[in-house]
Amino acid sequence: MTLQNQSVEYCLHIPPKMWQAFRQNMLDCRNYNEEVIGFIFCQLHQVSKRKIRFIPKGWIVPLQDCYEMQSANGLVLTQKFHSYLLEKYVDAGLHVVHVHTHVGEMAPDFSSVDDYYESEYALFLTKNFSQRPRLISGVFNQSLQESQFRIWDRRGKNFYNVKFNHSYLEKNNYSTSLHVQGAPSIFNNQDLMFARQKVFGETCQKQLSELKVSLIGCGGIGSIFAESLGRLGVKKWVLIDPDQLETVNLNRMPLATQKMVEQRWYKVDYIKHLIKKIYQTGSCVNAIPTSINDEIAKAEIATSDIIVVATDNHLSRKQAQELALHYMRPLICLGTHIDINPFNNMPRMFCRVTVPPLGGGWCLMCGNIISLQKAAVESAPMQINQMVNRAGYLEGINDPAVFWLNSICANTGVGVIHGIVSGFLNVDNGIDWVYEFPSSTWRTTDIEYLETPDCYFCSQFDGLEAYRK
Repeated sequence: MTLQNQSVEYCLHIPPKMWQAFRQNMLDCRNYNEEVIGFIFCQLHQVSKRKIRFIPKGWIVPLQDCYEMQSANGLVLTQKFHSYLLEKYVDAGLHVVHVHTHVGEMAPDFSSVDDYYESEYALFLTKNFSQRPRLISGVFNQSLQESQFRIWDRRGKNFYNVKFNHSYLEKNNYSTSLHVQGAPSIFNNQDLMFARQKVFGETCQKQLSELKVSLIGCGGIGSIFAESLGRLGVKKWVLIDPDQLETVNLNRMPLATQKMVEQRWYKVDYIKHLIKKIYQTGSCVNAIPTSINDEIAKAEIATSDIIVVATDNHLSRKQAQELALHYMRPLICLGTHIDINPFNNMPRMFCRVTVPPLGGGWCLMCGNIISLQKAAVESAPMQINQMVNRAGYLEGINDPAVFWLNSICANTGVGVIHGIVSGFLNVDNGIDWVYEFPSSTWRTTDIEYLETPDCYFCSQFDGLEAYRK
């Protein structure tokens, strides 16, 4: 049994809220016995030829009555409990992550006993299940702060390193240390373009340059967002929008021209043009002039680090949320609205920035941030859509829009991403911010109100504390 030189990067990214619950249950069980184990069950996502992600879909930490033997000499689960795990999770096609702890606070390492039993179990999974699930094993110190993870081949002969992360972004954990005057900095030799951002630290700037953002909706909000985030340092983009530029767009899309309209530019190509104007070299922009429902678009969105939806319809926002939940990707929803105040007959303007928690808890649908009724109508054939509209169930299209309101929304979204990467904004539980003008009031939604444990869309396999006979 050896660690092989690996050409494939294996990643296990557990959402913060899930990890907090799993870790606390492991620590609680240690109060009864120093030797405990936990299981996380994952879906495999082949990001590329050289990268595989394991997306957690459920977890369980056994209590005392789930063990036949629980001592320093080893752990043996009851046959009934083991059968339950196999039937509920492995038969469903999920891969197994086995987590255990070692006594002490030093950085842990796998023992020869771990090697033997994990090798046997990896082979057992291959022989007994047609989908040939993989075994990932993790060992922690007793406080579950330090860890090592590895994945076994299907013969149980060799294993490979696994990158483990439980922060909001799959990238490295954030550095919250700001720049101190006199401290060494990579900015001394870096492009002067970002010299005035050094207060946020070199880790932040490096992560921004490595961040891959999928932008769904490249209109009035999306274009401002892309240019602003691009100038902050983000160079890798996936752009999704089926529409072409029109004259009506020119009042709110920076550097868009009538000539572009006449040449029938796609909005995605227009934003690609904006990014390429910022970076003559070094950027990577994939412009896909299609809807989010296109399979090529979905595959590209799944490879991104953050999904941003800035569309003007409920259906695309619903589809973006479903993709974010399926692939366990962070989602940011941006939107504006203008109406007439019925009390004084004056315009009333709103912008909204919503970041649901990673992996569930609440989502755009269960929080009523988008209307499922309107999403259903938008997905219906044109005849049904027109009939519902005539009946008065749909708001009129061609909603009013202005550049400055879009800018507030777009740049607040950019600020949220900057805060996430820098580490000075915690979105583990999600955020929902609404700005109203002319009262110039920011409102923060009570997140507890949005949490919906039984939401059809975002409730996953329950994290079970225990199984009782």
